[in-house]
Amino acid sequence: MTCSCLQARRPWRRAFLLSLVVALLLPLLLATLTYTTSAAEPPPPDGDVGNVMLINLENNLTLYEKSPDTPIYPSSSVKIMTGLLACKALAPRLDEEITVTAAMLSGVEGRRMNPPLADGEILTIRDLLFAAVCGGYNDAALVVACLSAGSVAAFVEQMNHEAKRLDATHTRYTNPTGLHDPAMATTVRDVSLIAREAYKDTVFMQISSTRVYTIHATNIAPERVFTNRNALISDSSQNYYNGYCRGMNAGMTDEGGWCVVTVCERNGTSNLSIVMRGQDVATGELIPAYLYTNRLLAWANRAYTYQTVLTDRDILDTLPVNMTGVSKSKADVVPIGELKVYLPTGTDVHRDLIYSVVIDGGNLTAPLSAGQVVGTVSAIYEGRVVGKASLTVTEDFEKNGFITGLMGFRGYLSGRPFLISVILFAVMLAIYLRATTGPGGRYGLRNVKRRRVRYIKRKY
Repeated sequence: MTCSCLQARRPWRRAFLLSLVVALLLPLLLATLTYTTSAAEPPPPDGDVGNVMLINLENNLTLYEKSPDTPIYPSSSVKIMTGLLACKALAPRLDEEITVTAAMLSGVEGRRMNPPLADGEILTIRDLLFAAVCGGYNDAALVVACLSAGSVAAFVEQMNHEAKRLDATHTRYTNPTGLHDPAMATTVRDVSLIAREAYKDTVFMQISSTRVYTIHATNIAPERVFTNRNALISDSSQNYYNGYCRGMNAGMTDEGGWCVVTVCERNGTSNLSIVMRGQDVATGELIPAYLYTNRLLAWANRAYTYQTVLTDRDILDTLPVNMTGVSKSKADVVPIGELKVYLPTGTDVHRDLIYSVVIDGGNLTAPLSAGQVVGTVSAIYEGRVVGKASLTVTEDFEKNGFITGLMGFRGYLSGRPFLISVILFAVMLAIYLRATTGPGGRYGLRNVKRRRVRYIKRKY
């Protein structure tokens, strides 16, 4: 009777234990599944745009790209180079007033100020830079080109020279406005090189990130108020506005399509987004290039994050220390502080990263002190360096005095002063030997014979 009761209770006991295990493991399993899904999230569909590049600027890490090396028309991205060179040349003269001439405006086409710049109009250089870079106006772009280089032709030459200097070797400019010309060409990768250089220029970034600018009434035109050409910065309808974006340029041509270039600064990171050859739409419809840019930046914010991959407690190597006088002196090599790297969410830093340690001079040599920089460590993800940190040792090492003396003497023996001393000694020895053993010397053959003759005479 007792046995049968125990047997009847066992299935309930098993069911209870099974339920308990499931209850404990299910949250962990769900968290793992969610973690994996987030890490594997694909970028948004890019069917409405032709060429794309998304780069993390701090780590020079390409997060996404589409046809980055395909030659395309540069469209309005030309004004990034125009603005960069003009800001570099004219930044010290921002408050200077200039008079616009007909020669400066020669051949102007496309997007112009309202009202357009006119011959004889007096404005400040600051006003013209804001009109060219922030407003994207072609008439202002031609004027700042002339002010920067003396003529539009000379300025275009400077643009091509700067592109070559930045290794944008597939880029060719024929005008500073971006107005279509079949002879002009670029690639998204080239645009990224130019945009990264422009991002370093504080004047360019301030101007290209301004939402609204006012040019006060001039001697010819009334007050002009314009918004940033880039709707990510200035859009008041909230269809495109992104509060994390700064600069850089947006616009379109029929042949080149829509071009949107911006830097998103969010959660301690800066991502450069370049979207080109976006489809055009009818007036009133939403522009795909702007929509895609926002989706791409939102995806990057979810799919990537900074992760701590090393701390000052991680021993990366244990290496011998020379010049201590102790044959088995060894030092633990550790990072100085933390190394944080921008990586895909869910990356296993212990499995997916490898580390390369480089010691300055090739080895550790006393004296050393804790905290002293002795080398660098590079974090490598998928074959690319994504972060670097300085290395130090965890304790002090004194140099042995006797070994120091020996090394100093060894250095003297291999040094130039010792070599000069040896050469001088050899020369003086040769002179001495020649003087004493030569034909007229004391120990020369002639004097030796004379001494022998005298000796013989005395003997016999």
